[in-house]
Amino acid sequence: MDLGILNKVALIGGASKGLGKACAISLAKEGVNLAICSNDNDSLVETTDYISSNFNVEVLPILVDLSQVKEIEKKVIGKVIDKFGRIDILVTNSGGPKPGAFFSLKEEDWRNAFDSVLLYVIELYRLVIPYMKENGWGRIINNTSLTVKQPAETMMLSNVFRTGVVSLAKTMSKDLIKSNITINNICPGAFKTDRAIELMQSKADSLGITVDQVEKEAVANLPMGRYQTPDEFGDLVAYLTSDLARSITGTTIQIDGGISNGLL
Repeated sequence: MDLGILNKVALIGGASKGLGKACAISLAKEGVNLAICSNDNDSLVETTDYISSNFNVEVLPILVDLSQVKEIEKKVIGKVIDKFGRIDILVTNSGGPKPGAFFSLKEEDWRNAFDSVLLYVIELYRLVIPYMKENGWGRIINNTSLTVKQPAETMMLSNVFRTGVVSLAKTMSKDLIKSNITINNICPGAFKTDRAIELMQSKADSLGITVDQVEKEAVANLPMGRYQTPDEFGDLVAYLTSDLARSITGTTIQIDGGISNGLL
């Protein structure tokens, strides 16, 4: 199936590992040139080499901490435009903020979460959308959380700031579609990412059991009886960036293997 995104340019946050890396690989399979961001140099080099060696696309690695919002224009957008001259696809993706209930959080926690979850997204929109409007085409995908649909008491920061990302996207969607720019949010479920594997290994070591035993216990109550694989997430992103999805905008889509109990 031709997704119609050959030779487009995508900017992806947190793209050296996990779901961000899966997005980069899925888009590379469709011939999309990539600018991938990460604050982990080793994994950034490894992912860049892997994609460059396996797919016929150009890859621009950018070592940056996107929560340092003032650096985005120079360290990220400037480099992408110098390299490719355009940005067609934006995938916002960052690690989750500190967990905790309301009274366990300090002012510093709120400020850090604002910068790392919401403010950097706002800054990317401010800098990227004008290029999309100039070209009359664009796709924005935000990796959020199931907490935007089912707030969790111990995930207060995620509840507040990821919901802010969703509200921002919905608010902007009607204006952006006039320029053939869509904007959507994805809520991932239980994925077998590098981080999930690390946590299972740590638990296995502490209990003196195998990783397979830990995983079997972890997935026992999941509706599918297994973890989701990162490529499932990446493939959804690829579809939403395609011309096939040109009228899907302002939506928040869960890809959770049936975990969520909500109707919306």
